[in-house]
Amino acid sequence: MAFTIVSQGTFTQPATAVTQYIPLPSGVDYFKTFNLTQYATTQSPGRCVSGEWMGGGLFADNDGLRWTKTATTSAINIDKFSTSTASNGFTYVNVYPAPQASLTGTTITNATPAVATVTNTYSEGDQVTIYNAVGMQQISGMTFTISSVSGSGFTLLGLNSPGSAATSFQVRKVAPVMPVQPQTYFITGITQAAQGVVTTSQAHNYVVGECVEFTIPASCGMVQLNNFNQPQSKPPIITAVTTYTFTINVNTTGYTAFALPASTLSPTAQLFPTVAPQGQNAMFNPITGVQTGYNFLQVPFHSALFLPYMILPAGLLSPGGSASDVIVWQAYKMETGTINAPVPS
Repeated sequence: MAFTIVSQGTFTQPATAVTQYIPLPSGVDYFKTFNLTQYATTQSPGRCVSGEWMGGGLFADNDGLRWTKTATTSAINIDKFSTSTASNGFTYVNVYPAPQASLTGTTITNATPAVATVTNTYSEGDQVTIYNAVGMQQISGMTFTISSVSGSGFTLLGLNSPGSAATSFQVRKVAPVMPVQPQTYFITGITQAAQGVVTTSQAHNYVVGECVEFTIPASCGMVQLNNFNQPQSKPPIITAVTTYTFTINVNTTGYTAFALPASTLSPTAQLFPTVAPQGQNAMFNPITGVQTGYNFLQVPFHSALFLPYMILPAGLLSPGGSASDVIVWQAYKMETGTINAPVPS
């Protein structure tokens, strides 16, 4: 049965690879990625060089076929992304998912990073919202990216020593993305440094050259970072990124120290510090043809991300690729019938 390409494109991962969100025409039946960078290399511990997704319920979320190149040879292996919990596959989103039923957990540690104990069926990289956290109300309502997931708990890499342990909590798995990209995130830490380093509760997809705006309540300190306090109200610019942190071009050394408020301040004090995207910092010289600042070959800035779209997580063995990888993607539609009800040829 023939397929027709209905959309295609390419992107280059930044130095710290991030999840990519690909807007698509409606009714995509087949989606494929090609990692042009890794096709030409042989690296340890091996790389995903191509991935395939098919609609009609053939693959669960975060899955698909994976083509990997071994570490020491050019041999190609084929398996599914779900074969390894260290990688994530394709997720096709055509409706905004409703939050899943809540689970009741027993503890969240006051550690770096914090670890939650709860019987669950979550997957690596899922987004969850925690609430009713007894002893840790200052995070109740925040959304986190989870890692080191087991059937009995998970790690919150975006939460370091929040001040007290939680003795019980509830948690729900939530939709993996907001309709605007890049999205707004909860802040869990900011350093006092010549260039402040900000930690978010989720694995963010910000890149170097993006402008951001802070909303930090007085209960958290470092209110000097709120944008109306900046010179000419100019938004800070991101100068470096990791999975959960980014560095800004603002000297926060003399600012009030940032700290999440005590659990006892809930619900009387405003608790949630947030950061939001404010566009890109880029300049183009029409004479030399040179662009500086934000790299538009990387993550696009969307004023809105409309349904449907494909989520391509980053990773050595994931379809989004790793640092500086060049990825080509193609979306297909069946020429006759649908993947659920094909018309015989």
